[in-house]
Amino acid sequence: MDQEILDIINKDFALDFRESVIKELSSLELKHVMAESEYNLKNTRMSILYIAKGNVDEVIELTKRAKIDFRDIIMWATQEKKSKDT
Repeated sequence: MDQEILDIINKDFALDFRESVIKELSSLELKHVMAESEYNLKNTRMSILYIAKGNVDEVIELTKRAKIDFRDIIMWATQEKKSKDT
């Protein structure tokens, strides 16, 4: 798992939940993103963490949705960021 992602997990999640979050995000693999791109995979995982804001249940739900279409997760995170900037 990428160190930047691990840093966010360590910051946003209680110690008891970190391993579960890592396991859940690890279940999202290259085969789930377009062109089996490492960039898309990391972007999707980062977006999940951004939207979830420390909520393990959200990580689980968003990971399931990302396996269907990862682009939805990235779009939702982008929209949320834009709404905060306005």
